[in-house]
Amino acid sequence: MLMPFLRKTFTRALCGSMAIGLAVPLFALLAVPAGFAQAPALPAFQATDKSPNFKDGKVLLEERRIRAYSYLGGDENIIRQTLQRIVRQEGDAPGGWVYEWSVLGKYYEGRGDTLLETGQRRPALNAYMTSNVYYALAWFPRINSEQEAKAYDAQLRVYQKGGKLFEVPLELVKAPYKDGYITTYLHKPFGVAKPPLVIWYGGVDQYKANHWRPIQDMLAKGFAVATLDLPAFGESRQWPPDTKAEANFAVLDTYMKREDIDTKRISFFGQSYGGAASLRAALRNDPRVKAIVAMCAGLHLGDKNSLAPEAKPGDKLINGPLLVANGTRDTGNPVPDLVSTYQSAKEGDLWLLGRGEHCAVEYWPVMIPQMADWLKEKINK
Repeated sequence: MLMPFLRKTFTRALCGSMAIGLAVPLFALLAVPAGFAQAPALPAFQATDKSPNFKDGKVLLEERRIRAYSYLGGDENIIRQTLQRIVRQEGDAPGGWVYEWSVLGKYYEGRGDTLLETGQRRPALNAYMTSNVYYALAWFPRINSEQEAKAYDAQLRVYQKGGKLFEVPLELVKAPYKDGYITTYLHKPFGVAKPPLVIWYGGVDQYKANHWRPIQDMLAKGFAVATLDLPAFGESRQWPPDTKAEANFAVLDTYMKREDIDTKRISFFGQSYGGAASLRAALRNDPRVKAIVAMCAGLHLGDKNSLAPEAKPGDKLINGPLLVANGTRDTGNPVPDLVSTYQSAKEGDLWLLGRGEHCAVEYWPVMIPQMADWLKEKINK
C-alpha cells in the first residue's frame, strides 16, 4: 500500500498551487557546478534498447545490486516493487526507469523538508539520505542522458541538504584539476580536532554521494572522509578517464594544505574502478599516502590489461601498506589476481569475503569497521 500512497502524495504536491512557489528555489538548487570545463552534450533520454538496465526488453537489476542499495539505505521491498512497474528506460512518465526512482527520491526529499520545518533534525536527515539512495538509482548505472543528469543533480542537492544536518556539517572542498576543479565532499568526525583522512572514490556507478552508509562507520572510528567523482564520471564527467591517478593526487595536494586534517595520516580507498585508481596511485609510491585500500580490484599482473605492464606476479612494486579485499566469486577480479596483487606490496594484506561477488557489499557492515581498524594500525606506525 505504500507505493500508491507515495505516488498520490507526490502528485498532489506537484499539482497544487504550491508547486509554482517552489519552482524557483528548487531550480536554483539543481545547479551544482563541476568546474570550468563543460561536460559533453547528452541526448534528452536514453533509449531502452541501449540501456544496461534492460535485457531482452525486460528490466534488470542484479540481486547483488539490490543488496547493495538496501545496505546503502533503500528499502528492499520498495526496490522490488518499483522494479515491477518499470517497463522502459526513457520518458518522464510512469513506467520509466528515471521517473519511477525519482518519484521516490522526491517523496522522501519532501518528507525531509517537512520534518525539518518542525525541528525534527534526525528524522529529516534519515529522510534525505533515503531520498539520496533513490535518486542514485534514477541515474544508475551511468549518466547517459539529460534526464539522468538531472537525477544526479537532484541527488547532490538532497545530499547537501542532509549534509547541513550532519554532526559536523558537510563541507564542499574544491581541488584544482586541469582546466577546472574537482568538488569533493568532506565528512568530519565529531569531537576530533585533527582527524586522519581517507580520500574515498567509488566505481563507474558509485559516485561521491553514494557512500554515506559506510562513511558512518569510518566517522565512528575517528576518520575524516573526502569523497570525489573520478574523471569521466559523475560531476567530473567533463574530463576523460584518468589512467595515471592524477586526480587522486590533485585532491591529495589540496588536502595537504589544510590545518584541520592530520596531513601525516592520509590514506586512499577505492572501490571497483576506484580500486584500480587506488592501485595506480599505490604504484607511484608517494610517501604522503600512508596506506591504500583496493576494494574489488586487482593489478592483473601478466595479463593484457595489467596496470603494471612490465611487471610479473611476484614482483614487489608497492612500498606502503596495501589492503586488497573482495568476494571470491568476482569473475573480473578472480582470487589468483587478488593474491598476486597483495603480494606485490612489501606490506600487503588480503581479505577474501566468503562467497561474495564483485565488491561483496553484504559483508561491508562487518568489513568497513575492521578496515578502519586496519588503517588506524597502519597509519599510526
